[in-house]
Amino acid sequence: MTTPPAHGPSYYVRTLGDTAVVTPLTDLDATLADHLRDDLMAAAAAHPRVLVDLQAVKFIDSAALGLLVRARQEARQHDAAFALIAPSPFVQTVLHTMRLDRAFVSYPDRATALGEASTV
Repeated sequence: MTTPPAHGPSYYVRTLGDTAVVTPLTDLDATLADHLRDDLMAAAAAHPRVLVDLQAVKFIDSAALGLLVRARQEARQHDAAFALIAPSPFVQTVLHTMRLDRAFVSYPDRATALGEASTV
Protein backbone atom coordinates (compact mmCIF):
# COMPACT_ATOMS: atom_id res chain seq x y z
CA MET A 1 0.00 0.00 0.00
CA THR A 2 1.29 3.44 -0.85
CA THR A 3 -0.40 6.66 0.08
CA PRO A 4 0.80 9.28 -2.41
CA PRO A 5 1.63 12.77 -1.25
CA ALA A 6 -1.53 14.75 -0.63
CA HIS A 7 -2.03 18.38 -1.52
CA GLY A 8 -0.05 20.58 0.83
CA PRO A 9 2.53 18.93 3.10
CA SER A 10 3.70 15.63 1.78
CA TYR A 11 4.47 12.20 3.08
CA TYR A 12 3.82 8.67 2.03
CA VAL A 13 3.06 5.37 3.72
CA ARG A 14 4.42 2.19 2.20
CA THR A 15 3.81 -1.36 3.37
CA LEU A 16 6.81 -3.67 3.04
CA GLY A 17 5.74 -7.12 4.17
CA ASP A 18 4.35 -6.66 7.66
CA THR A 19 6.13 -3.32 8.17
CA ALA A 20 4.58 0.09 7.57
CA VAL A 21 7.14 2.73 6.60
CA VAL A 22 5.87 6.28 7.08
CA THR A 23 8.03 8.82 5.27
CA PRO A 24 7.54 12.56 5.72
CA LEU A 25 9.09 14.43 2.79
CA THR A 26 9.56 17.70 4.68
CA ASP A 27 9.89 19.05 8.22
CA LEU A 28 7.44 17.77 10.81
CA ASP A 29 5.35 20.64 12.08
CA ALA A 30 1.76 21.04 13.25
CA THR A 31 0.45 21.32 9.68
CA LEU A 32 2.07 18.09 8.53
CA ALA A 33 1.13 16.38 11.81
CA ASP A 34 -2.54 17.19 11.10
CA HIS A 35 -2.29 15.61 7.64
CA LEU A 36 -0.26 12.64 8.85
CA ARG A 37 -2.20 11.80 12.02
CA ASP A 38 -4.83 9.40 10.65
CA ASP A 39 -2.42 7.42 8.46
CA LEU A 40 0.24 7.14 11.17
CA MET A 41 -2.25 6.04 13.82
CA ALA A 42 -3.81 3.51 11.41
CA ALA A 43 -0.36 2.11 10.61
CA ALA A 44 0.42 1.83 14.32
CA ALA A 45 -2.80 -0.09 14.93
CA ALA A 46 -2.63 -2.37 11.89
CA HIS A 47 1.01 -3.42 11.46
CA PRO A 48 3.35 -5.39 13.74
CA ARG A 49 6.17 -2.96 12.83
CA VAL A 50 6.04 0.76 12.11
CA LEU A 51 9.07 2.74 10.97
CA VAL A 52 9.00 6.52 10.63
CA ASP A 53 11.68 7.52 8.15
CA LEU A 54 12.91 10.97 9.19
CA GLN A 55 15.70 11.33 6.62
CA ALA A 56 14.07 14.44 5.08
CA VAL A 57 13.07 15.94 8.45
CA LYS A 58 15.43 18.58 9.78
CA PHE A 59 12.92 20.23 12.16
CA ILE A 60 10.20 18.90 14.42
CA ASP A 61 7.80 20.91 16.57
CA SER A 62 5.89 19.96 19.70
CA ALA A 63 2.70 18.99 17.83
CA ALA A 64 4.59 16.54 15.62
CA LEU A 65 6.56 15.21 18.58
CA GLY A 66 3.29 14.62 20.40
CA LEU A 67 1.99 12.72 17.39
CA LEU A 68 5.04 10.43 17.40
CA VAL A 69 4.54 9.76 21.11
CA ARG A 70 0.84 8.95 20.59
CA ALA A 71 1.61 6.72 17.60
CA ARG A 72 4.24 4.86 19.63
CA GLN A 73 1.67 4.34 22.40
CA GLU A 74 -0.87 3.09 19.84
CA ALA A 75 1.67 0.64 18.47
CA ARG A 76 2.51 -0.62 21.96
CA GLN A 77 -1.19 -1.19 22.68
CA HIS A 78 -1.21 -3.52 19.67
CA ASP A 79 2.10 -5.20 20.62
CA ALA A 80 3.76 -3.60 17.61
CA ALA A 81 7.32 -2.31 17.28
CA PHE A 82 7.72 1.41 16.57
CA ALA A 83 11.01 3.01 15.55
CA LEU A 84 12.52 6.08 13.94
CA ILE A 85 14.89 6.07 10.98
CA ALA A 86 17.70 8.63 10.62
CA PRO A 87 16.58 11.37 13.00
CA SER A 88 18.55 14.56 12.27
CA PRO A 89 20.84 16.07 14.90
CA PHE A 90 18.10 18.62 15.67
CA VAL A 91 15.46 15.90 16.12
CA GLN A 92 17.89 13.92 18.30
CA THR A 93 18.48 17.02 20.43
CA VAL A 94 14.74 17.60 20.83
CA LEU A 95 14.20 13.96 21.82
CA HIS A 96 17.07 14.16 24.32
CA THR A 97 15.89 17.49 25.77
CA MET A 98 12.37 16.12 26.22
CA ARG A 99 13.85 12.92 27.70
CA LEU A 100 12.30 10.88 24.93
CA ASP A 101 15.54 9.67 23.37
CA ARG A 102 15.30 6.39 25.27
CA ALA A 103 11.60 6.00 24.48
CA PHE A 104 12.23 5.60 20.75
CA VAL A 105 14.34 2.99 19.03
CA SER A 106 16.32 4.74 16.27
CA TYR A 107 18.17 3.38 13.26
CA PRO A 108 20.79 5.22 11.20
CA ASP A 109 19.18 4.34 7.85
CA ARG A 110 16.29 2.50 6.22
CA ALA A 111 18.32 -0.58 5.23
CA THR A 112 19.44 -1.15 8.82
CA ALA A 113 15.90 -0.63 10.15
CA LEU A 114 14.36 -3.02 7.65
CA GLY A 115 17.09 -5.58 8.24
CA GLU A 116 16.59 -5.37 11.99
CA ALA A 117 12.81 -5.49 11.65
CA SER A 118 13.03 -8.70 9.65
CA THR A 119 14.92 -10.42 12.47
CA VAL A 120 12.65 -9.30 15.33
